[in-house]
Amino acid sequence: MTYTFYEYPTCSTCKKAKAELETLGVPFESVNIKTNPPQVKLLRNLLENSGLDLKKYFNTSGQSYRALGLKDKFGQMTVDEALALLAADGMLIKRPILIKDGKVLQIGYRTPYAALNLTRG
Repeated sequence: MTYTFYEYPTCSTCKKAKAELETLGVPFESVNIKTNPPQVKLLRNLLENSGLDLKKYFNTSGQSYRALGLKDKFGQMTVDEALALLAADGMLIKRPILIKDGKVLQIGYRTPYAALNLTRG
């Protein structure tokens, strides 16, 4: 099975992560997170299966996050409201996201993918 790689194509961090996947020879489907953000159902599944805090899914340094004043509103939002926001604006989502078999392997790109021991094909 291939990996799904949610990215913003002009993001330098996404470009670096994508280049590493290509160097490792890992097959992946690239999805533009701005034009095709993950929908609520997928986001809920990822959240429930990742063990990560909901806030880890948000691009807290992004313009959309700041423009909506989410720093002050985050604690008052329900999970449903937060997931709806993420699904509506892919730029709110921390990127890149690497997924395999419905599970998040990594959000953001600080640890090289080589450390994840990704499999080819």
